Amino acid sequence: MAFPSIPTSAAGRILTAANTAGGATSTFPDLTSLTKNAGDLLIAIIATYDGNSTNAEFSTWGGGFTEFVDQATTATMGIGAAYKWSTGSETGTFTVTTADASTTDRQMILMSIAGAHASTAPEGGTITNGTTAAADIAALNPAGWDIEDTLWIAVCGCGEVSGTGSFTGVASAPANYTDYFETGISADVVGGVEAAVAFRQLAAASDDPATFSVDTSNARNSALLIAVRPVPASVTGVGLGDFTFTGT
Repeated sequence: MAFPSIPTSAAGRILTAANTAGGATSTFPDLTSLTKNAGDLLIAIIATYDGNSTNAEFSTWGGGFTEFVDQATTATMGIGAAYKWSTGSETGTFTVTTADASTTDRQMILMSIAGAHASTAPEGGTITNGTTAAADIAALNPAGWDIEDTLWIAVCGCGEVSGTGSFTGVASAPANYTDYFETGISADVVGGVEAAVAFRQLAAASDDPATFSVDTSNARNSALLIAVRPVPASVTGVGLGDFTFTGT
């Protein structure tokens, strides 16, 4: 096996877009601009300021994406994620419908991952939430596989709850996680949002990350873990034609 690749913005494999207008739909970055090849795993992530419902916040993903994370509460952040295997030729933007049509902000992240399993969907863990402390990301042990060269993706969303002081959002990745990527803060207002992801290639059946470094002074934050399965190892057999028999 080999680890799925870590996407980077420098390689054009992570794009981001903000929604500061609210409303029932949010638009993801243009797939035309995303570096991708046929067979790559595409993951779309949305972080919204709070949910209008509990764990039923997102629906109707466009672009051929299938939802695998939909977790929120009415008083913290909401995080949704969807996936598809790329044809290598996707173009244009796509949207996701949200249950909360208020004017609070949202951040979207779109990424492409090479070397992922061609039929096992990524798996998302349980969302955890924090206000006066950083959310302690829940451990994840994917149900579909054991010890493999897994790509682990830590996800964090942070939202501003007060106009007093400054809002610094998410600052850095959990320990042992690299290639930290943040969207930037949508706006320094109540309901402003920042999202971030970080990555770890680890051959393990599960992982239990530490916390993101995140603003806890006038903010709320939520986090979870995503696992991406690698392409299975090739199995080569030995036939009779590979042997030479001598004797009587």
